[in-house]
This record gives sequence, C-alpha cells and structure tokens, in this order.
Amino acid sequence: MGLMSPEKMIVAKIVSHRDFERQVLLGIEQFGAFEFMDVRRQAGLIEVKRNRDEETVFSVLDRLEKIVLSLDLNPTRSTGHVLEIDDSTLQKSLELVSEVITSIETEVLEIDTELMIAKTELDRQRGIRDVANSLKPLGVDPSLIGTTDYTFTTAGLVPSGRSGELKWSLQEVTEGAFTLNLLPLKGGAHACVITVPIEMMDAVERILSALEFEVFPIPEGESGTPEEIVEKAQTKMESLGEEIVRLQQRKITIKKEWGFRVLAAWETLQIEKQRIEIKSQIVYTDQSIKIWGWIPESREAELEPILRERVGSALEVTFDKPDFADHEAPTCISNPAVMKPTEDVVKAFGIPSRHDLDPTKIMFISFPLIFGLVFADIGQGILIFIIGLAAWRANKKGDDWGAIMGYVQNGAYGLMMMGIFAVFGGFLFGSFFGAETVFEPIWPTFAHFIDDGHGHMIINPYRATHMLKLSIEVGAIHIMLGIILNIYNQFKHKQKSAFIVGIAYLWLYYGFINLLFGVSYSSVSDWFNPSGQVNLWVPIAGIGYGTGSNGIYPAIPVAPLTFSLLAFIVPMVIMALASFKGGMDGIVLFLEYAIGMISHTVSYARIFALNTVHIILSGVFFTLIPAIIYIPFPELTLFGVELIPATVHSTDALAPHYAHLPLLGAIIGTFIVGILEGLLGFMHTLRLHFVEWFSKFYHAGGVDFKPFYAKRIHTRLIITEVQASYAVQ
Repeated sequence: MGLMSPEKMIVAKIVSHRDFERQVLLGIEQFGAFEFMDVRRQAGLIEVKRNRDEETVFSVLDRLEKIVLSLDLNPTRSTGHVLEIDDSTLQKSLELVSEVITSIETEVLEIDTELMIAKTELDRQRGIRDVANSLKPLGVDPSLIGTTDYTFTTAGLVPSGRSGELKWSLQEVTEGAFTLNLLPLKGGAHACVITVPIEMMDAVERILSALEFEVFPIPEGESGTPEEIVEKAQTKMESLGEEIVRLQQRKITIKKEWGFRVLAAWETLQIEKQRIEIKSQIVYTDQSIKIWGWIPESREAELEPILRERVGSALEVTFDKPDFADHEAPTCISNPAVMKPTEDVVKAFGIPSRHDLDPTKIMFISFPLIFGLVFADIGQGILIFIIGLAAWRANKKGDDWGAIMGYVQNGAYGLMMMGIFAVFGGFLFGSFFGAETVFEPIWPTFAHFIDDGHGHMIINPYRATHMLKLSIEVGAIHIMLGIILNIYNQFKHKQKSAFIVGIAYLWLYYGFINLLFGVSYSSVSDWFNPSGQVNLWVPIAGIGYGTGSNGIYPAIPVAPLTFSLLAFIVPMVIMALASFKGGMDGIVLFLEYAIGMISHTVSYARIFALNTVHIILSGVFFTLIPAIIYIPFPELTLFGVELIPATVHSTDALAPHYAHLPLLGAIIGTFIVGILEGLLGFMHTLRLHFVEWFSKFYHAGGVDFKPFYAKRIHTRLIITEVQASYAVQ
C-alpha cells in the first residue's frame, strides 16, 4: 500500500474441522480485518438451520432488550464498568446472560406491571376528579346520571351559542317533559344536566349529537357530592403517586446494581447474534468448514498465527489474488485515528475506488487551513478548539451527546484542527473576536492601517486586494496539487493517455496562473505582447507587491507571446489530441478541464468573500452597539514579533488608543456572526474540496470495506487456549 493508496486486497481461504467453527470465528473476530465473501450464495447452497442454542440467543435477546428498555439503559454509552467474560463457547455466553435474566427479569417485569396498573389507575382517578370538578357548579351526584326505569339523565358541555337552540329542541321533542339545568362557564360553553323520559332517550341523543354536545365521562360506581368525589380521588392520586415513586426508585436501585451487567449480557448476545448470522456465508461439509473473505494484503502474515493459536493444527489457510478483485474487492483505507473525522468527510463524498488515491492525509491539513483563512479569528478559533476538546474528552469518557450533537462529538479531532488554523489565520490578519484593535497582523501586508507617506495613518486600501490575491493563489496551489495527484495515479496504473493529458494540464494550468500573475491579470492582450519579458510566479511570496516585475518574481528572457504559445497554447493542443483519442468521454473531459481551469480557480475567491463578510458583520456590532466596557490588553512582543501593539488606530472616537476589545460587541458578534460564519465557512470549505479539488483526481464509486469484528464497550474477553490435533478434511 502506498502512502495514499487504498490497501491491496486479497482473498483468504480458510478450511478447518467443523468442531472448531466457533474458534475460527473468534480468531477472525480478533483479527478484525476480514470481510466475509458469500460463498454459499455463489455455490447455490441451502442455508444451514439454527440449532436450539442459537434459537435461544434470539429469544433471550428479545427478553433482555425489554429489560434494557425498562431500566432506561443506553447500550452505546459506557457505564465505566467493563465485565470480563469468557465466550469461548456459546453455552458460556448463555450462562452469563442466564445469570442476569434469572436475577432481575421477574422483579423488573413485576415492577413494570405494577407501574402500568398504578399509572392506569392514576389516570382514571384524574379523570374522576376532572369530571367531578366539572359537575361541582351543577351540584349533581354522578350516581344519578344514567338511565332508570323511567328517566334518562345526562350531563355535559354545549357550546354557548347553542344553549337556546338546545332548550327549544328539547321543548319540541318532549313537549315540555324535560328538566334542564344550564350554567355558563368561562371557556365559552355551558355545563348542563338534562333529564327526559326514558322513551325519549334516542331522540334526545340525536339532538345532542347535532348540537355538538360533549358528554361528561361519568365514572362508574362513584356516588356522593362532587366535592366528596374530588376529595376521595385526590387522596387516591396522592397514594398512587407515592407508589409510582417507590417503584421507580426501586428500578433506579436495580439499574445501579445491575445496569452494567445487563449491558454486558446484551452486548454478548448482540455479538452472538452477529456470529450466528454470518454462518450463512460459510460452506459446510461432513467434516469441515470453508470460509472465504477479503483481507488487506499488508496483514496477510497476521491471520494464520491468530487462527492457529485458537485452532491448532486443524487448519489450512491459503491466499489468492483473483482476477475479479479489481471489480468486486471492497476498498480498505487506513489512516491514523486523529484523521478519522477527515476520512468520514471523504467517505461522505464517496468511497474511494481501488484506482483512486485516498486524499484523507492531505485533506487533514488542507481543509482546516482553508477554513482557517475563511474563519480567521483568534478568539473564535479558540472557542472552536475548546468545543473540539470537550468532544474529545466526551469520547474518552464514553459519553453520548445524542443524535444531533453526536456529529460534533464524532468530529472532535477535526474541530480542534479547524480551531487551531482559525487561530493561525487570526494571527495572520489580526482579528480577535471580530475586533481589529487587539492583535497586530503578523503579516504586514494585511495591516489595518498604513502610513499615507505624509506621516498620517490611514485605513489600508489594499488589504482587500491582497486578500483576494491570496485566495486565488491558495486555490491555484490546491488545484495544482490535485492535478499532480492525478498524474501520479495515472502513472501508477499505467494509463498512458490520461497520464499525458495530466502532464499537459499541469503545464497548461501553471502557464495560465503564471500569465495571470507574472504578466498581467488586468489585460489579456499583454499575454500576446511580442516584446518584453515574463516574470515567473512564486506562490504566496509576491502578495502585496503587485504582478509582473514586482521585485519578487524572477524574470526570464522570453516574450509574453512566446511564453503564451509554449505554456498555454501547446499544452492545450496536446491535451486535445490525447483526449480526443478517448472518444466522446475524452472530449467531455477536455472541455471540463478547459472550463474548470478558470471557473474553479475563481471559485477560491470565496475565501476572500467570506473573510471580508466576517470582518464587515463583526464591525457592524462594534459600530452600532455601545462597547460599555473596553477590555485593555498589554503590549506583547514574542521572538521580536509585535503581537499586541502599544497603540492602536480605531474609527471609534470613544475608544482608547491602547489595545482594547469592545466587550458587548464581541459577545453579541461571536454568538451571531461566529455561529453563522462558522457554519458557512465549513460548507464553503467543503465545497472547494468536493467540487474544485476532487474533480481533478478523485472519482469515488468504491465499496466500503466492512470487516467482521465485535464492537465491545461493556465487556472484555478472557482469552482461552484450545489444544487441537484434528486433521483437516
């Protein structure tokens, strides 16, 4: 494997005695870099049925998950306790789980049942109380509501605007044989009690339905005055509340005593389930098992010793490089743990194909660097770093920040890197919580104030121009790096035409950038001047010194017209000829390169635009909001570099002349601008990599490598040795 290339994948073929099936699986788990190939499906074999113990795993797991849910345990979060287990056999795993199930399942289920009954009764008593409170104004005994041999009585609510219609309708239907008690309520309705002869019940119910009458849910078996019913219900509710608290407290006690054991048992069964399900990809014969899988070639020497330690001599391991590997092999990329957030960003665009380069290691630096130029602020960069540090500490402690904040937690290292480079950019341009009155830019080209030549300090009118040029030059370097990666990749895979196109494109692109900065960016006609000379562009060093003959760019005795032909026209012709050999795909690629050369370069001007917006928006808060307090900063010089000057220049007439931070504007600006610009800075930095940079060399389209391994949070294995002397058949 190269520094940036995906791992070369080979097929490992394992044959062992059937009696050692579990030990082989445990060894593969320990190896941690083996992706099973579905050999059974390719061979058209029937899936092996599960035995009794394996079926037990699934049934017991369902029971255990109910306990996990009941005790409100989070399997993805560490409890701080790790249980040592021996799962060398499935029976030992089931014994561990059986101990947990036997100890607490009955009690937990009983508590849940009692809680359900208590909460149901509490809701019922709450309903009784509410109904009785509704009947209080009417003074009606709930036991009198309902039907008798002669009457039908009901109580409820009728909209206020329909109370008159109700009375008239009852009068017409019953010919006056009714009683009606109405009481207006504050909620825009009338509480009412209606009594009619029993034979009129059906007709009256139809009237009530048409008039949107809402019947009170009268509880059965309750009698007495509404006040007595309310008091009795309230007493029962208090008793039930105490009972619910007692039961919940008991569950908390069980959780404290047994929580980590429950999670260990749950994790053990989840791993057992994974082992059982993977058997569908194993071929069985009368005496042996056959397993095929993808592994990284660099780890070939590790697999057999691990398996032999568990299985002994009853094992045969061979390795193969099949012809179809280029098409079917998964892509395995390996990067240091600190680069995991960057790798996840790369995979969000697409999994590298086997012919791609993995850009993670370069992007680990380039992404936070460009973000740091966009979001250049010392104070706000420190805040980003602190958030990343807090996320890193949470990961170390096993804390879980939830679904949304989990993205922040997973990107801990990336946030810290972005914070560091934002601080770096802040020192370059002199921004501290949006204020430019604290730190002096360590790059003098970007000084806030300059001498006008007459001893007066004025706002630097060239600062924006310098920032724009810096943005374009950063883009040019980034794009050329992408082109170089493409050239290397094409050379590595012996793609001659694509290699020639890549060389010509790099030649063309450098010529374009050199003409832009080494001749003129304001007049294309100067590029075809038959006289004069060309100055060679030197990245970054010439910022602040103009273009062409600026004292920084070395001159070569070549006229711009000649240089344009050699470094612009000739490589374009070579590109066209090499590309057109590839048919329509080559033509499209040529046009994409030609158009992208300009548009992708200009796109990096968003670094300048976003940085400028950040400065302007921060300045709005300092201008419109009174500072209230100016926090002073002492003069600071480090290694001869003046970081905090003794005096500063400010457009605020009330501001002091020493280094200071307007407090209120900094606080409000950080909360509003910092969050908004931070998000925008991240999105645009992402776009520069995904669109402008990746288009030069990265294609994606690979299949992610998914090795078979056991993810353990709550358990740790006790390794047991197995002595064996079976012969492989």
